Amino acid sequence: MPDTTSTVERFTVRSGVRIRYLDNSPEHPSGLPILLSPGFTDFADEYIDVLQFFGPRRLLVVEVRGRGGSEAPATGYTSADHARDLRAVLEEEGLDRFHLMTFSRGTTWGLDLVLADPSRVASVSIGDYWAREHALEPSVAEQVMSTRFRGRPMSERIAAHVLPELFRLSNHRDLCGELAATGLPVLVATGTEAGCLLAPEAVQEYRDRIPSVEVVVIPGAGHDLFRPDRLAYPRAAQVFIGRRAPGT
Repeated sequence: MPDTTSTVERFTVRSGVRIRYLDNSPEHPSGLPILLSPGFTDFADEYIDVLQFFGPRRLLVVEVRGRGGSEAPATGYTSADHARDLRAVLEEEGLDRFHLMTFSRGTTWGLDLVLADPSRVASVSIGDYWAREHALEPSVAEQVMSTRFRGRPMSERIAAHVLPELFRLSNHRDLCGELAATGLPVLVATGTEAGCLLAPEAVQEYRDRIPSVEVVVIPGAGHDLFRPDRLAYPRAAQVFIGRRAPGT
């Protein structure tokens, strides 16, 4: 009998901020859940297809503070603050162990979550981003607010006060060495088109520093690995988990 999923909107305040997330809520869950830490200004609702795809495996897609339907406090936008939002969802759901899947800047706080307690993590899938935190120049925040992502103006994606705080509180930190030291299975996904953040030299750095890393290149995708094929990256992550973390 095929499993059915029903996407459910949930909230938690365990990080001190009201955080919204979506849960595919499979009727008969199988395997460890996946926690998806999406991109810089993504809404969880942009991942409905992905939520449905992963059933019967449970998938939780988090809107960290200042995004979507989550609360946008005046301050508190360090990577550690965002990692607390991810952890709050795990605590709310009582999840002791999970797979992490990230996209873009969500990788930074996703890795901070992993590195705080690698024993809780079964695998890590990284979508077109470095294993590091990049310092962002505050003066660029206004320029970014004038852009669009997935056809939606940035001004509709993130509150005006949030972006300058994000930029101001960012730092440059390398996380690759710590990730390699965990010994966790790591998948890195990138695309073939202009706009991908992981240039060949960045992919080679992953290979040099994490010898067991697997790299998947998605034909036709730019930085947004969920376009034009919304499920190419999720399919790659699913196959990777089955091969490198069987039984979980």
